[in-house]
Amino acid sequence: LKRGAFPPIQVVHDPNVGFTVEALEPIRKHTLIAEYIGEVTTTERSGETSSDSLMMLLDTGDDNTSLIIDPTRRGNVARFLSGINNRSNLSKKKANVRTRRFALNGKCHVVLFTAKKIEAGEKLHYDYNAGVEGKSVVEWAKGGFYDTSNFF
Repeated sequence: LKRGAFPPIQVVHDPNVGFTVEALEPIRKHTLIAEYIGEVTTTERSGETSSDSLMMLLDTGDDNTSLIIDPTRRGNVARFLSGINNRSNLSKKKANVRTRRFALNGKCHVVLFTAKKIEAGEKLHYDYNAGVEGKSVVEWAKGGFYDTSNFF
């Protein structure tokens, strides 16, 4: 990504669900889509934005110290991926993107990558509850997969 190599995706407007992301050509499994970026702020300040794409970065149990990523002013294509609710088996099958978080130069980064091969024209869907079903917070954190059940 740093050298300008991007996956073949585009943001499109769907009149039924709003903006989504779809593949322009086939994308291989485990392809990096984008880093989830934005302004890091506290949960307490989340009321200052109208964004529906806030990601919980660190939940301390205290709104004054819990951190979120707000992509409103500094976001990218990652904020437009469609979310699914994995409580429905039909919906769960649509998930084709996962996240991984890691530390780089002392900062936490969250990246989105393909969980399976994606065909041209296919929408990219992200499971907002991935990694937490049947697992404790400690278990999913050890695996590095980010709990997105706290998206707002």
